[in-house]
Amino acid sequence: MHVVRKIFSLLGGVSLAGVFVIVFAQVIQRYVFQLSMPWANDVIQILFTYSVFLGMAVGIFNKSHLNVDVLVQCFSPKGKQMFALLTNVIVIVFLSAVFFYSVRFVTDNMDQYMTYVKVPMSLSYAAIPLTVFFMLIQLLLDLVRQVKNMGSSEDSDLQREGR
Repeated sequence: MHVVRKIFSLLGGVSLAGVFVIVFAQVIQRYVFQLSMPWANDVIQILFTYSVFLGMAVGIFNKSHLNVDVLVQCFSPKGKQMFALLTNVIVIVFLSAVFFYSVRFVTDNMDQYMTYVKVPMSLSYAAIPLTVFFMLIQLLLDLVRQVKNMGSSEDSDLQREGR
């Protein structure tokens, strides 16, 4: 998963940089040269979608997604482990539903094409099941680690912090 994390980080950064460059070029083109770049919106949609979902996956891989742990800090070490386990199970169930419906969504929209670049809309939508699949694998591996380490509180604190 370390290789996937690096690839997703790189692709997410390139996608976001692409969005920035195209938007900047579009503004210059429109307001300085009074020319439009009609294809830019389609490309920006694809790149932005991939940057968002690749970033979400990297957040899951690094355990750096947003969480509020004020309540969790009140728990005993065993309670913290149980809460982390429960959280992972809930996220796995949610992402499983997202994966299931996103695959259907991608296949249902294969016959729709973007206006200017004439690629299937499903190319943009494919970011969802692709990244969610890897998020699920990471969370399942983490869940297995949590179950194996249920007795030791130090291991669960280190895992939650991403060390």
